[in-house]
Amino acid sequence: MRVLVVVEGKHEHEGAVGTLIQRLRTDLVDLKFDRLANSDIHIHHGKGRGYFKKAIRWMLDAQEDGFDAIILLVDRDRVAERVVEIAEAQNHIAVCRIPRALGVVVEAFDAWMLADEKAVSAALGAAIDTQPEPEGIAHPKEHFNALLAGLGLEWGGAALYTRIAATLDISKLAARCPQGFAVFANRLRTM
Repeated sequence: MRVLVVVEGKHEHEGAVGTLIQRLRTDLVDLKFDRLANSDIHIHHGKGRGYFKKAIRWMLDAQEDGFDAIILLVDRDRVAERVVEIAEAQNHIAVCRIPRALGVVVEAFDAWMLADEKAVSAALGAAIDTQPEPEGIAHPKEHFNALLAGLGLEWGGAALYTRIAATLDISKLAARCPQGFAVFANRLRTM
């Protein structure tokens, strides 16, 4: 199955997101990654708001390019409407019928990397306490960076997130991130 994966940030591009996808669906091995902000993709004209239109445009593009499915993952970034817009695109079959798993991370992808303190501890080589509820952290990237600074460590980039994603407890991530990860994981598993 040839799948287009569209994400926002460079830190989740391929590594961590790809790792999570393949842990959830071992049958998805032919993944092509792109960034949501790709200037070659123009917003679909028609009804709907910004992220709904972006998702529809990406689905149409994936379908036109012969992909078998599309996975699209965006950050909520404290804009609650994104959840509604992406849910509408997930359920919208009038324009495009390509199988899809569309998701919204609450608030940003970095939150998922904070869900399992054992995986974070292993990746950093230091004991990390259980962090506050990840979806309740307004700025998870800043929280993660503060955690690193408190340990005297510097940002490890995408490779660090990939290491965390490879070992984190998927069920714990779903339990601690029910609005974002659990919904996305369900859509991916049933895609």
